[in-house]
Amino acid sequence: MAEQVQHILHMIETNSAVHVQVLPFMHGVHPLLGGSLSLLSLRDGAQFAYVESFASGVSVEAPADVMELVTLMDIARSKALDSGDSLTLFRKYLKEYENDH
Repeated sequence: MAEQVQHILHMIETNSAVHVQVLPFMHGVHPLLGGSLSLLSLRDGAQFAYVESFASGVSVEAPADVMELVTLMDIARSKALDSGDSLTLFRKYLKEYENDH
């Protein structure tokens, strides 16, 4: 697990295009529980989404549907730690994983 956390930290610290926010369970219910959502924005302004649940995954291309998913992501992100606090949490977990071995 330490190697995975190290990789995430490396990506955050060396790639300005990588933004990570941790959403702890203790921050309560949010609309993305039970699955994952990936959003892709192209340079021409087009947006796409991929929604994955425990049993399936689906690509979303219809602009109105994508915008609804963007709103859900915004709600979830509003409950998440900011980037700095998320980075601090990853560093804390890395120390814990390294001390376990």
